[in-house]
Amino acid sequence: MMWTSTLFLVLLTVTSQTSAKAKNRFTRYPSWNTKMFPIWKDGDPRFQDSWKGGRVIFNVGNDSPTLTGAKVTFTIDLQFPHNQKVLPDGNVVWAEDCVVNGTKYFKSEPVYSTKDIDWEAVFPDGTPVKDDKKPAYVFVWKTWGQYWQVADGPSSSMTISTDDIPLGSYTMDIVIYHSRSKEKFIPLGYASTQFSITDQIPFAIALDQVNDFVAGDMRFVQNRAIAFTVTLHDPSEYLSNADVTFNWDFGDESGALISRELTVTHTYVSSGSFKPQVVIQAVIPDKACDPPSNTPNSTPGSPADQATTVKGPALVSAVPIVVSTKPAHLNINMVPSDTEEDNAEGEASTASIIQPLQEAATMAKTPSLMNKLPAANEMTGNAKRTVRLSGRAAAFVVAKRDAEDKPSDDDCVIYRYGSFCTVIEVFEGIEKVEIVQMENVLMTTPQKDTNVLDITVTCQG
Repeated sequence: MMWTSTLFLVLLTVTSQTSAKAKNRFTRYPSWNTKMFPIWKDGDPRFQDSWKGGRVIFNVGNDSPTLTGAKVTFTIDLQFPHNQKVLPDGNVVWAEDCVVNGTKYFKSEPVYSTKDIDWEAVFPDGTPVKDDKKPAYVFVWKTWGQYWQVADGPSSSMTISTDDIPLGSYTMDIVIYHSRSKEKFIPLGYASTQFSITDQIPFAIALDQVNDFVAGDMRFVQNRAIAFTVTLHDPSEYLSNADVTFNWDFGDESGALISRELTVTHTYVSSGSFKPQVVIQAVIPDKACDPPSNTPNSTPGSPADQATTVKGPALVSAVPIVVSTKPAHLNINMVPSDTEEDNAEGEASTASIIQPLQEAATMAKTPSLMNKLPAANEMTGNAKRTVRLSGRAAAFVVAKRDAEDKPSDDDCVIYRYGSFCTVIEVFEGIEKVEIVQMENVLMTTPQKDTNVLDITVTCQG
């Protein structure tokens, strides 16, 4: 029992926002300017005073599960101490008059000076930040042996592609910097978030029936239509050009229903226990079959795009891949490793991270057959008068054609599947209510006489 408790505490420590382990959770790359962007070990006492008035909390999230080939978006919001607030322009000011560590601060006074200092803003790897306004915060995201650099305000987001990434669960680490003075950034701390890549279509199903006042009990009335509504989880709109069909089997021997509508209705004419199920098929155009673009390449040094979404380069070498982003500018640089010594303890090299990913990516391209429907899937939650369910199934992956092969129609599409089934109870409803007898009864009490109406009611059904 003592060992179990200790292991549980260790897991909590690893998944917390700031770990007490004396090592870096974030790999230091040799090309980084660690004088401008220092990297402190977890548990460094300097984190306690990295922000006036208290610690900053990092609310990090993502929109996974992500269908392989789609894009995943990560978000971060900085939550400042209770006596501070964020203005619409992103500046943080004191929300009230207060005294912190013996220093008097006034309401609406900036927590840190926002004077525009004349210097060229750069990212940790030296890439220029192409923006007139000096960044207040720099977020460096890291996973898959790569990192992405974003200059933004106290709320930020980043979107990356999952092309050629093996299926599975991953951790996105992030270090947060705040501009403190000319050419000096202070790390506010580390954070991380778990995300997953799947070949099964993520979706939710809602079951709704008129006058169903007990939502979530999976009990419905016969001879009354039940609405089955599918909600695809596709925040990056990867399936926007796909042909998506839904194959329904309502479990009452009424036959299969194939539909392209997100909502279908079905009426059970008899009572009993039924097992409705659905199989979703998405036929997705394969981008590998798109004709080559004749547009000329952009000139070196010019912005490649005017968006914050960044597609991570393929993992094809042990060279660190550096992607720098700004809300209106995007720079992608290939930076070879230099000979600067990396003194961080316990850090894994980029090459050791990329090699197993390359091997796993090769294995992930092996085609597999679709499995049978699972017996049941989990319930994800309930809304008022609505049952929220989710389901997923093994996917059928179409093998990529060789470059020299002539593409056929089947070679130029990718098939993805998802499935769900559950058990519902259907009961005979009350079809008819009739009053068969009414009788006045006189009841005598010490104070007064009371008339009581005695009613006899029969129900059919």
